[in-house]
Amino acid sequence: MKRVFSLLLVLGILVTSCSKSEQQGDSGATTATDFKTTSVALPFSGYWLSETYFNDIKTHQSPQKSQEGSEDVFVVIPDSTLLPTMMVWNFHEGSEEVTVLKKDDAYQLYEVVVDSLTRPLKDIKIISPSKIAIGNKTFVKISPYAKPNEKHNPLILEEILFKGKYSLTDGTEVEFKNNGEITGLENYRYYQPAIDYIGPGMQIDQVSLSSSEDQKEWMAFKFRGDTLLIHQIKCVEFDNSNNECGLADFGALKYTLIRKK
Repeated sequence: MKRVFSLLLVLGILVTSCSKSEQQGDSGATTATDFKTTSVALPFSGYWLSETYFNDIKTHQSPQKSQEGSEDVFVVIPDSTLLPTMMVWNFHEGSEEVTVLKKDDAYQLYEVVVDSLTRPLKDIKIISPSKIAIGNKTFVKISPYAKPNEKHNPLILEEILFKGKYSLTDGTEVEFKNNGEITGLENYRYYQPAIDYIGPGMQIDQVSLSSSEDQKEWMAFKFRGDTLLIHQIKCVEFDNSNNECGLADFGALKYTLIRKK
């Protein structure tokens, strides 16, 4: 998870450093000689999530399960061509720098090596305002929250899985907001669901709750339809050599929350 956030942070730096590229607007078709140097606006800019991953989250409500085999899973399409971006793989690592180009009326994803465009990697086709195809894989557009200074580190699971109002068993209302804030759950103010489950101790879905953004208390969670169950984490096998939990499971149930319709 930390690796993906770092990759997205690097991506933000790349975009900032390359923002000096002159924006010339979309003047229609570009010629074969200038499409690699002419910047044009992209009508499908934004956050794009693998449709397979999106559907798996909606069906299984488990980021840990949905990560399996997700491969090309997330990409930020900039506002215009020639700006750098990367494809996120499995929410664990990212590709080398790529960029979108427009040749005539077609869009392509190009590989960038040492500030030079090398070869087209995949064709990009606009299926609808909310769906595109990159190569043979479809992506759906999402609208997650991102801090103004972290545009390339959006809160994906907060938007597509957690956000909403819930009730505790005693009737107390709890709200998970898509900006990572939480209200009504004791003294907790922030939450952060784990999105990367590659590594030791990541055999179960996990979410952190905290009263301040820098003091996270990690817990296990599972959805059962409209019911969100939050458990303590039980370490089944502890790795003494690395001083970390190698195998984790669900511990004692801490909260039962029912999502409001």
